[in-house]
Amino acid sequence: MLYPLSVLLPLYIYPKPLAWNWLLSTIPLYPSTTYTLIINPSSGPGAFNSFPDPSYTDAIASLNAFDNVHLLGYVDTAYMHRSVDDVVAEVDTYNHWQANPSEDIHMHGIFFDDCVSNWNTSTSEFMSTIASSAHQANLTVTFNPGVIADPAFFALADNILMIEDTYDASKALPSIESIPTNQRSRSSVIFHHFPGSATDQSTFVREILKKGFNSLYITTKDYVSQSDLWAQFNAAISAGTSLS
Repeated sequence: MLYPLSVLLPLYIYPKPLAWNWLLSTIPLYPSTTYTLIINPSSGPGAFNSFPDPSYTDAIASLNAFDNVHLLGYVDTAYMHRSVDDVVAEVDTYNHWQANPSEDIHMHGIFFDDCVSNWNTSTSEFMSTIASSAHQANLTVTFNPGVIADPAFFALADNILMIEDTYDASKALPSIESIPTNQRSRSSVIFHHFPGSATDQSTFVREILKKGFNSLYITTKDYVSQSDLWAQFNAAISAGTSLS
């Protein structure tokens, strides 16, 4: 069986004129695909309760015009080396964006980066507090430990990015198979610097679809440029999902 799959894309490209056109032109082609896009103006939202600059404002509003887009504001937790107050202040700032008087730049959720993966008294308290700050603002919560996290974190997060890694053909499939089946519908995986062909990518996308993951992104590059196989990636997800 194949399961519907969302695209989880770290959109860390500054929106100069035309810089996001490759994305804006793709989204309407695949109305059945959800594009969950991570917005990161300044390693976070910028100054407390500020709005992003006009370039970001216009570009975010363009994305919010699509029904199949879900925007996540980027917040770095620095593996708990930042204070809870600093993290929560950035959540509050993203929430403030919905008050922008000129354009619709609201966020749908928060992407907490550099998250701890081990569960203990201190980590559970920290992560619970920051997750609650987002949920209380009606924002979804995505944690990114980048590795397989303690399942207790699913009580706090809507989605967890369990694998974020350079693609290695010998390790990629075993790594996703190591994620427990009952966690996959709320787990995501990202592989960057994919070296294979479009056919290789399509085969891998299909394997991930069959395994029931929440969302996926594969890129031939990093997060500040368009993947060379971007068009083929979207086609592979659409083709697989249409067979589910």
